[in-house]
Amino acid sequence: MRVSGRRFNVNIMSAIASRGALYFTVYTQKFTAFLDRLARHAGRKAHVIADRHPLHRSKAVRTWLAANTEPELHLCSTTAPNSTPTSR
Repeated sequence: MRVSGRRFNVNIMSAIASRGALYFTVYTQKFTAFLDRLARHAGRKAHVIADRHPLHRSKAVRTWLAANTEPELHLCSTTAPNSTPTSR
């Protein structure tokens, strides 16, 4: 089998709607691209619950959140990493 040796990233983001529907997406873009997409398509107030991965706390994300009111980002406690609803 031939391989290129090139690495790539694939991210998975999931969400649970207020009525219990589970949604997920696989994406290769930046986290802020996911937030942009969610802000455009949510249609109502959206809350993103994420772990404290450095990506979710990055300067780019903080800058994006300062410029946008939707969605609202909530970071889980580092002492309870499995506390996001879709991590269980």
